[in-house]
Amino acid sequence: MKINLRFIKMVSIVLATATIVCSITSCKGGMSEKEKEAARNAKKEKPFYFNDYQDVQLAAAKKWGITPIASRDTDFSKIPQLEKIETCDLYEVNYLAHSVPYLTHHAKALLETIARNYQDSLAARHARVEKIVVTSVTRTLEDVQRLQKVNTNAVANSSHCYGTTFDIAHNSFTAVNKEGEELPYAEQKIILGHVLYRLRMQHKCLVLVEERQPCYHITVNY
Repeated sequence: MKINLRFIKMVSIVLATATIVCSITSCKGGMSEKEKEAARNAKKEKPFYFNDYQDVQLAAAKKWGITPIASRDTDFSKIPQLEKIETCDLYEVNYLAHSVPYLTHHAKALLETIARNYQDSLAARHARVEKIVVTSVTRTLEDVQRLQKVNTNAVANSSHCYGTTFDIAHNSFTAVNKEGEELPYAEQKIILGHVLYRLRMQHKCLVLVEERQPCYHITVNY
């Protein structure tokens, strides 16, 4: 019996095509809802996030900071590694119930850089220029003990004790003037986050978004 090679070749092509189509169809139909949702999420642009937790920030604080101070019965102005921070055109220092307004020289310089870059970012968007708000700075060991009674985020060996760490609110800003568009807090939080992200990528700081506290927790890293 003669074998029609052309016929066999055509049949092979048809079968191969059918197999591929069937495979693609079965794959699509066989995906669970959870897998479909994961695939959809993978296509979305994912925002940056900060995960420099206590162990990482504490190591940097110990490397670059001062020896923790026992109590507020100390003349902080006479500690050569520390500088006082005060409300200015760049940032506002909130009422500090559990910390003192002093930072190491590099930490203060970092705070000023963050504030300046944030204002530049707002100006580039023709938005109203605002100041960031500092909510917590350097803590004594006594401050930490008192804070642990009211704040579940507080830990006994805190990076705040080394003069290298400060918190910046992401739900509160202070307007410098009334010129420009007033941006909602949610958008300002993202803009400030981008400022921190760029500095973090330059290895100048470590950042964490506090749980149950509306602030960025920042430690200088140089």
